[in-house]
Amino acid sequence: MQDNEVVMEKVVEKNTVTTTKVEKVLDYLLYSLAMVYIAVCPFTKVEESFNLQAVHDILHHGADVEQYDHHTFPGVVPRTFLGPLCVSILSFPLTSIVTLLGGSKFIHQLIVRAVLACMVLGAFRVYRSAVRKRFGVEVSTWLTLLTLSQFHFMFYSSRTLPNTMALVPVLLSLSFWLNSNPTMFIFTAASSILIFRGELAMFLGAVLLMELLVGKVTILRVVVVGLVSLCVWVPLTVAVDSFFWGRLLWPEAEVMYFNLVLNKSSDWGVQPFLWYFYSVLPRALGSSILLIPLAPILDRRTIILLFPCITFISLYSLLPHKELRFILYTFPVLNTAAAASAARFWINRSKSLFSRLFSLALLGHLVINLLASSSLLYISSLNYPGGQAIRLLHQLEAENTNTPLTVHLDNLACQTGVSRFTQEVPGWLYDKTEQLTIQELGKFSHLVLAGDKPKSFLETHKFMGQVDSFSGVKFNYTHFPPVIVETKPALYLLKKIKDES
Repeated sequence: MQDNEVVMEKVVEKNTVTTTKVEKVLDYLLYSLAMVYIAVCPFTKVEESFNLQAVHDILHHGADVEQYDHHTFPGVVPRTFLGPLCVSILSFPLTSIVTLLGGSKFIHQLIVRAVLACMVLGAFRVYRSAVRKRFGVEVSTWLTLLTLSQFHFMFYSSRTLPNTMALVPVLLSLSFWLNSNPTMFIFTAASSILIFRGELAMFLGAVLLMELLVGKVTILRVVVVGLVSLCVWVPLTVAVDSFFWGRLLWPEAEVMYFNLVLNKSSDWGVQPFLWYFYSVLPRALGSSILLIPLAPILDRRTIILLFPCITFISLYSLLPHKELRFILYTFPVLNTAAAASAARFWINRSKSLFSRLFSLALLGHLVINLLASSSLLYISSLNYPGGQAIRLLHQLEAENTNTPLTVHLDNLACQTGVSRFTQEVPGWLYDKTEQLTIQELGKFSHLVLAGDKPKSFLETHKFMGQVDSFSGVKFNYTHFPPVIVETKPALYLLKKIKDES
């Protein structure tokens, strides 16, 4: 009897060691892939600009708030500085070393994005650990494999969006939920709602509703912890953000008023009610979405995962303005349900011929996801002409870094990659003023312009170069590969002709 127990203990110990090694390999792949995404797409877009510029200003201007970018370009609604502040604190040691070694500010941008990715993936690992305890090691392993194979979660993990900032406390709160710690779940969830994204009340509130209905948490605890959370998180964001914005402010309250009461977000475009379901989820989850309908059949425990996701997406669909990043938080949870299906098929892979074939299909679907992700990553790299243009300008004028040049950056350039981190030469004037006249633009030594604007400067400026951007995909079955990615001219670099008279 004792011999059998010793054998079982050794088997368990061996399986634990194997699991630990597999998780370490998967963790290495997660962080490595995030860095690859940053290297291939190092620039950012206008949606990310507030947080990115805020991190730059905290690192480079410190307490001199008057020098901050948001005073010149405040955006439509105010955003919190708490996320940028956390990223800045963690980035500061590395950016300081780069500065001491004489590295460019653009390297700082890569560091900042890498730090944010590590924060998100660190929170994802905590969430995955909770999944392992609740659903088993096979589910947590497949969760990581699915996440690695898909594009959008990994792509957005390093993007300085408010949604990405909120993803960290959301994943932590979900891990507390799965670990049956309702107090910390409510407290952490409240931080993501009150500080970063108010609409998360629908997602995390659906989780809390389930816990109330099954009696895992009492209304008294919800009220008490909720009040404590209000007394902690609201004063914190008001104190920090009032300092940076120069007025008494609770940013997320103003954002929710703008989006829900005034419904002004629809000014940025509208989508059909079911758009998230038929467009976003298939793109975000890839072929793994086929595993989700099977989840509640194969593992009834996944119902608690699907309910808050479907509830949140359905309620959020009532708002006419929709973007993929708005439901980013549901991707890890939906992937967990899909992973439960995959794990069940994988465990039973040797039971029949059908099971073996299905296990091969599981591996094949990962390959399909990876191919799609690689294609999307390449296409995404062509969507940042502004960042490429300013880098090209610095390369072409590398010998004039000590000359006080004046550079005007077109609106398209500012929206597709230009940031304060990319404005690398201290002695140059980078101007982003909109709606300037031809005469005002003609005063700049260099212009980065889009469309037909360069035609107005044929006599005063000379052409330096152009940057192309993604324009579409064309299918040609006589060509290999049959898919051709097409580009078109997006931005032109012009240099003022010196007056020799």
